[in-house]
Amino acid sequence: MLLAGVLLAAPLSAQAWQQPAANAARVARAVHKNAAAVDQQRAKVQDLQHDVAAQEAGSRAAAQRLEQQDAEIAELQRQLQAAQQAGAGAAPGKGH
Repeated sequence: MLLAGVLLAAPLSAQAWQQPAANAARVARAVHKNAAAVDQQRAKVQDLQHDVAAQEAGSRAAAQRLEQQDAEIAELQRQLQAAQQAGAGAAPGKGH
């Protein structure tokens, strides 16, 4: 009877040892899969950050060009106004 109990307990104890190992293997696979997913997401974030930085640089360059053009337009308007005032002052003298 004692022998029967030992023989029955042996497969149970082997199974008890195998189940945690199987669980550990499943957990390890899940951790590896999640780590790979995190790495992929991290790479996507880096790509997006690079794209955003490039767009911001382009926007800053465009803003600087617009500011330069605005300054040029303002200077041309001042020159035009000065020319119109000089021409308006000289025009009445021509007619008299």
